[in-house]
Amino acid sequence: MKKKWPIHILFVLLCMVMLCNIPAYAVEARADDRIMSSTATLSKASNGDLSIYFSVRATDVMEKIGASSVEIQRSSGNGWVTEYTFTTSNTPTLQQENKDQYSMVLTYPPRFTGAEYRAVVMIYVKDATGVSTQQLTS
Repeated sequence: MKKKWPIHILFVLLCMVMLCNIPAYAVEARADDRIMSSTATLSKASNGDLSIYFSVRATDVMEKIGASSVEIQRSSGNGWVTEYTFTTSNTPTLQQENKDQYSMVLTYPPRFTGAEYRAVVMIYVKDATGVSTQQLTS
């Protein structure tokens, strides 16, 4: 009778460990199922304008590929303030259809010279089975 307790405890612990690992695998598998690679950079042109470059490569041809938004943010000392947002409504070329890769350069004249800026790009890909997004900050 004493020998059965350690076996039962070991069995219960093994079941708990197996159940705890299931959600981790589901999140990992879902994270990059459509986006193979992506990048975003922000640079300052010689005339003072900001140049935002992003690119995305999908695992297959997508219904839509590109970015859903690009936020231009300025450092305010207390954090980051969004100064302008490129969206598909004001910049339809943020996304293309029926492609497996896409890249684009956006230009923005900053409101404040000498301020620190960054770009927050929301990468977006859509196929028949769903949507994948990825946030990149340059």
